[in-house]
Amino acid sequence: MNVGDVVRKLGRKLAIAVSAVAVFLVLAELGARLAESGPMSLYDSSPYAKDPDGVLPHVHKPDFRGRWDSTWYETNGRGWRGPELPATKPAGEFRILALGDSCTFGKGVLEQETWPRALEAELSRDLPAGRSVRVVNLGVNGYATRDYVHVFETDGRDLQPDLVVVGYNINDFPNPVRSADNKVFHAAGGEDNLRAKLRRWMGPKLRDELNRLAIYRFARATYYDMSRERDYAQMEAIAKSKSSADVEGLDQGFEREEALIRRLVDGAAQVEARVVFFLFPYESMVYLADSDRGPEERVREMTADLGVPYVDVASAFREEAHATQPPRRLFVRGDRYHPNAAGYRLTAATLAGALRGLRWVPGN
Repeated sequence: MNVGDVVRKLGRKLAIAVSAVAVFLVLAELGARLAESGPMSLYDSSPYAKDPDGVLPHVHKPDFRGRWDSTWYETNGRGWRGPELPATKPAGEFRILALGDSCTFGKGVLEQETWPRALEAELSRDLPAGRSVRVVNLGVNGYATRDYVHVFETDGRDLQPDLVVVGYNINDFPNPVRSADNKVFHAAGGEDNLRAKLRRWMGPKLRDELNRLAIYRFARATYYDMSRERDYAQMEAIAKSKSSADVEGLDQGFEREEALIRRLVDGAAQVEARVVFFLFPYESMVYLADSDRGPEERVREMTADLGVPYVDVASAFREEAHATQPPRRLFVRGDRYHPNAAGYRLTAATLAGALRGLRWVPGN
C-alpha cells in the first residue's frame, strides 16, 4: 500500500469519526432540549428588546414565543408573562401586581408554574359571587429595585391595582450572603480554583453563546449538582468568618433601597393600592444551618419602618425543605437561586395565608 492509499484510508476514518461525533452531539443537543420544560425548540432566540426610554436594562418583546436560557417564554401583547389583559378592569376583580426579577418572572419553569399564577389560583378558590382575582406578572430577568419602581410608575399604576406584591431578592442589596455567594459561585474575589480559571478563560461573551446550547446548560447544571456539597462547605466557612460589618457599602445600599421602596409605597397609596413584601431566599439560605439570617432581619426591619407587611417566605422554605430526609428540593436543578414548581407553589401558599390573615383579599 502506497502513501497515497494510507492517507486516503486515514482520511476516510477521520471523516467517519468526525461524522459520528457530530451526530452524537446533535442527538445529545436534541435530547437535552426535549428534557427542558415547555414545547420543543430547535434553537434559542432572545426575548429581549431595548427599552425605548433607555431606563431599564431591557424589556420583553411583545407576543414572543420561544426558548431562552432553558425557559420557555410566552409574552402577551404588552411583553408581560401571562395572558392578555382586558382593555378595562372588570367589575369585581381584585387585581394584584407582581413586581420582581427572574424569580418573579419564573426562570426555569412554565408560566402556569410561577408564583403569580399559583397565587391567582390559590386566591380564586371559594370567592364570593361576582368577585375574581387576577395577578399580573411584571417580573423580568435582571431587574432590580429601581426597575421595579420604574415599571410600577410607567405601567403598573395605570392597571388599577388593589395590591402590589414585591418579590424582593437577596441580590438587590449589599449583604454577607450575596458576598459569599459571589465568591463561591461566581469566582469573585480573586480565587484561583478551576471554576475561576474557566470563567476568566471563557469570558462573558463566550459563556453567553454557549448558554444557547441545551447540552451546555445540562452539563453546567450537572456540574453544579455534583459540586453542591463542596460549595456549601465553602459557603458555611465564609458565613462563620464574615459579618454584616465586613460588607462594603451595606448601610449606604440600604439607604438607597429604602428610599426607592418608600417611593413605590407612596406611589401605590396614590392609587389606593396596598403593598406587601417578601424576600426570595438563595438555596444556601434554605439548606445551610449556619446561613446568615442578618439580611432577612434587615429587610424585615426596613419594611416595618415603612409600615409595609413582610411575609416570611424564607422560613417557609426552610421548614418545608427539612420536613423530609433527605431535604426536599425546592430549587431548579443546578440552580442556586430560582425555585422550582414546588417552590413556587409554596411561595404562593405562604403569600395567600398571609394575605388572608391581613384580611386583604376577597371573601375575608
